[in-house]
Amino acid sequence: MNEFIDSATVLDRPAMLRGRMARYGYLFFRGLLPADAITPLHQAMMLACRDQGWVDAENHPAGQPRLEGSPEFFDVYDNVQRMEGFHAFAHRTEVLSIIEALVQEQVLVHPRNIARISFPKAEFFTTPAHQDYVHIQATPATYTAWTPLSDCPQELGGLAVLASSHKLGLLPVHKANGAGGLGIDTDDIDLPWHTTDFKLGDVLVFHSFVVHKALPNRTQNGIRLSTDFRYQGVSEPIILDGLDPHYGRLGWDEIYRGWQRKDLQYYWRNLPLKTVARDPSFHANATEKK
Repeated sequence: MNEFIDSATVLDRPAMLRGRMARYGYLFFRGLLPADAITPLHQAMMLACRDQGWVDAENHPAGQPRLEGSPEFFDVYDNVQRMEGFHAFAHRTEVLSIIEALVQEQVLVHPRNIARISFPKAEFFTTPAHQDYVHIQATPATYTAWTPLSDCPQELGGLAVLASSHKLGLLPVHKANGAGGLGIDTDDIDLPWHTTDFKLGDVLVFHSFVVHKALPNRTQNGIRLSTDFRYQGVSEPIILDGLDPHYGRLGWDEIYRGWQRKDLQYYWRNLPLKTVARDPSFHANATEKK
């Protein structure tokens, strides 16, 4: 795999950011966020894992891997969704300024925020190559910011992007293991994969059409924690359920209970949003993998 192209040196050049996004479908920023903005969230999520017996006192996995979407997964994930600091992390100005440069209008931070918890010894459940649009829908001009909450070398299971694949448009999907349940065959796509050994503070931003995948966690005793936050311009449509909490198990009132910051609660209700219904055909028509 090739190394990501680092755009940290052109943060103050919006036209160049847009040009690189148009060419590669992603922007990578080494050291964009300060460690003290990330470490408290990492600690809180690890504590939630420890409280449920997922990790030991040294944050090493205990017992079998907990797979996203399984009943036991929500013993921790519901608590993560209740964390004010988790949702506040999506509103970091360092990231918002990048998205604003891309959409060139007011930014809508999607309230449906996603955390990933990747265990070792679960390679079969590694998120396959896919495009986010089939899950986000409404507008292709949606961008995901992926952030590891610790140093994340490739063996811990970072993210890889098929550079410039957003230019191919939407690709056929098949059923797959891993988060989202849909994958794309990339064997016949003659484009390079880009990735890196992520460091604490790195951020990867990519277009909803770009093909990307998780790398398997091949460590013996490491858990990879990361966040997926989505952004778009306020003038673009959003699917109605995109305003609901991830997995829809909890209501916003339950999530917001005890929060200090009122500005992070229901903020999208004050915006002139256009909502559309979800198209269920991507999952309904997905074929079996050949």
